[in-house]
Amino acid sequence: MPVVMGLDIGGANTKACWLEIKDGQVIRVHGESIYYEVWRDPEGLYGVLERLKGQAWRFGSGRAPGAVGLTMTAELCDVFTSKVQGVRLILAAARQVFTGTPVYVWTLNGDFVSLAGAEEQPMEAAAANWLASATALARSSRVKDTTALLVDMGSTTTDILPLSRGRVEVYGRTDVERLERGELVYTGIIRTPVNTITGSVFINGRPCRVTGEYFAITADVYRFLGYIREEDYVAAVPDNGARTPGGCARRLARVVASEPEVLGWSGIYAVARYIVEKQIQQVTEAIWQVLSRSRGTNGIWCPASGHRMLPRQGEEGGSRRFLGKEPPQMGPPGGRETGPGLTPEGQEPAKGWPPGWPRRLIMAGQGIFLLEQIAGRLGWEAIPWWELAPGSQGEIIDNGRWERYALTAYAVAWLLASQLET
Repeated sequence: MPVVMGLDIGGANTKACWLEIKDGQVIRVHGESIYYEVWRDPEGLYGVLERLKGQAWRFGSGRAPGAVGLTMTAELCDVFTSKVQGVRLILAAARQVFTGTPVYVWTLNGDFVSLAGAEEQPMEAAAANWLASATALARSSRVKDTTALLVDMGSTTTDILPLSRGRVEVYGRTDVERLERGELVYTGIIRTPVNTITGSVFINGRPCRVTGEYFAITADVYRFLGYIREEDYVAAVPDNGARTPGGCARRLARVVASEPEVLGWSGIYAVARYIVEKQIQQVTEAIWQVLSRSRGTNGIWCPASGHRMLPRQGEEGGSRRFLGKEPPQMGPPGGRETGPGLTPEGQEPAKGWPPGWPRRLIMAGQGIFLLEQIAGRLGWEAIPWWELAPGSQGEIIDNGRWERYALTAYAVAWLLASQLET
């Protein structure tokens, strides 16, 4: 079948994935992420999409993508007076750039609609990327009969999504509901200002309040400590300085109104490690909030049940939904299972774990290296998401596991390609 393109348009990162499926198998897959701050110039998004469209042509050996699956979060940018305005600008950009190519928009109902359908109900398309990721991975053979927690820690935010027996079991639907429920945490590996993670650090054995200025971001912390490379520091630098460890040290010292020459390298190291610890606490506390709620189904919001398919090509059917087949189940050949799994009903849980609680953390995003530490503290199995997704691959850099492309873009492409093939 023709190449299918998945797009996740964020406020700071636009992520794309191109894949080809034949007879239910992923034949080829490739992805790219472009750092672009939509809030500075929304019209510049057209150029970003044109560039990614060109990449799709190269991936398809000179052919345009057969279809585009779209999801977004950039509608929250404060350059827009409302989310509705943001969604409609993104849809207009997609319509213009991909003229002649069917564009399907992923929604909070867990299905695709046409561009016209999304324009009629724009809030259904707002911030739905997390649901594409969770829906795709919930079908993995390694988690479909058990429970797991998908945690996607990106440059700006962290999603915490319970998966149970092939279902996405969340309480929140909108951003504010998800923030309230602990399923969305505004903390990330690159763009988060340090002073939003902790109000104080320790200097010479005493607590020291941090400044309220935009002096340093988490990219400075992780670049200084060697967790990320210079090319991974894609965000704008707070002082427009260097992305070197020395430049990061100078910005981190300013967090306590000081300088490297005063604090010394070991003093800055202690500050940076403490900030890491506090960010781990932010994510872990949200995980415990999610785990603390009732394990029953009362009050849990799940995507619309039932089988879905797409509007026919060229159909601008408003917000109508179309019934059909689900995409095929995800997972490696043979459905290989690892880890202890669930305790059978009626038996004592192993090591005191309550029956039904997850013991697997599926890791995604730029913060995989931090999520591995969190999984270790919880005593859970840590699984990178690409081990559950057909045709996907990660990579090892400096003994660390990294994703080659964003889960959100892969998921929306895979869900769309699977439905188009049926």
